[in-house]
Amino acid sequence: MRLLSLLILSITMSAHDHGQPKFEGLVSSDVFPLDGDMNLYVEKRSTCNAGNVPKHFHPAAGTLVYVLEGVSQSKSSGEWKQYTKGEYWFERTDWVHGGDVDTPDLGDACTDLLVIRVVDKGKDHTVFIK
Repeated sequence: MRLLSLLILSITMSAHDHGQPKFEGLVSSDVFPLDGDMNLYVEKRSTCNAGNVPKHFHPAAGTLVYVLEGVSQSKSSGEWKQYTKGEYWFERTDWVHGGDVDTPDLGDACTDLLVIRVVDKGKDHTVFIK
């Protein structure tokens, strides 16, 4: 049953996201209903040489990104900082990021991330900007 649900979700997401930018390396994604018309999104991502991501923001109550393995980076503090295994950063609500010309090159670095967001039900957790 879980496999069938995952297949249906994958087809639905593919149809919904057609032509939209995407993040690479999605390994798993789960949504948990919370009180107060909110959803908790938990994603695991795994990438190598990901460098820069498309410009976007999260209309979430904030996003916590935890490095499970490897190295990643964020400008959430106002300056670029690298994060390694066991470190994390917080992205404030509606912070526009990605597509930055000053993004440092991580070379062939690989990373496994755990991404956690709380979002109002009915809202997208990520909005891409053209």
